[in-house]
Amino acid sequence: MAESTWDEKVVLDRGHLNGYTGGDRELAKQVLEIFADNAPGYLDVLSAADCDNWRSAAHKLKGAARGIGAWRLARAAERAELMGVAGLGDPKREAVLSELQVRLEELLVEIKS
Repeated sequence: MAESTWDEKVVLDRGHLNGYTGGDRELAKQVLEIFADNAPGYLDVLSAADCDNWRSAAHKLKGAARGIGAWRLARAAERAELMGVAGLGDPKREAVLSELQVRLEELLVEIKS
């Protein structure tokens, strides 16, 4: 699978979100609230994932981020998915999880603004 071309500098693409919600501001607000409520859980699942579930958990986080136009988070989740199996204690795994946490926090700040 080839890597995406999402602009990793974009924390939240409100134009994408606007298109996704058909310009309905209330719906966009609800979508962002749902994402903000659920996204930390995706990261928790990824943190606890064993080797067999790593890719699936990363894919779910990527899809959720992509859906709202959170390109910066989606790209990091995509890299986690593409890196393959990451066992517990693997230093690459810890670095990826740390990066995802930072990017999720950035996104949650952006959502609240």
